[in-house]
Formats: sequence, C-alpha cells, structure tokens
Amino acid sequence: MLRIDAEPRPRYLYVAVTGEFTPESAEAAYRALLQAAVQQRSARVLMDCSRVQGTMGAAERLAFGSFMADEQARVQPQLPPDFRIAIYALAPLMDPSHYVQVVSNNRGVRSKSSDTLQELLSWLGV
Repeated sequence: MLRIDAEPRPRYLYVAVTGEFTPESAEAAYRALLQAAVQQRSARVLMDCSRVQGTMGAAERLAFGSFMADEQARVQPQLPPDFRIAIYALAPLMDPSHYVQVVSNNRGVRSKSSDTLQELLSWLGV
C-alpha cells in the first residue's frame, strides 16, 4: 500500500510517496496527487518515489503510463494549462529506459522521470 504526503513548496508541489508498490496503490496515489495539484493550483509537481519499495514489470509500466494519461485527461480542465510532473525514483523501481515516461508522454502527459533530483527540478523550472 502506498501513501502520499503533499507539501506545497515555492513554485511547485512536492509529493512524497512511501510504502510497497502495487499497481492498484500506484493508481490511487497518482489520483490523489492530481487532486492535490488541483487543490493547490500547482502547475509543477515533483513526485518523490525514492522510498517506494518493490519493482514494476514492463506490463505494469505500460499500464501505469496509460493510467497517468487517462487520469490526467479526466482532470485536465481543472489543472493549469502548463501542468507537468517529474517523477523521482531509484532502482529497481526506476527503469533506465524511462518506459512510464515514454508511454505517458506519447499519450499527452508532460512528464519526466529520473534518478537525479536536480535534473528534475531543473526540468520543472524551479
């Protein structure tokens, strides 16, 4: 089960995700993250998954990237037009081929994933 803790920071929303990865809990966490972004009217989100335990297979990465796009499309009218999300994760959760990022970006999400926090903060422009 994953838990999230959203913390508004200057120019972005920091969301810490902790716990054990399951596809269902990842979807619930992303849904909650988007709701927090809507409530905070945040155009930039850093999703810190560095303390998430477990791994994702290729099918789970594809499914999660697709879910990100579907869920974001559902709430898009409530999000700022320049909304973007950065996903910070470490191995083994972080995939060096960035499959979740590729899948979600191909479906309209402005996302970036990395195991380098500074790279993500720069990409967010904060």
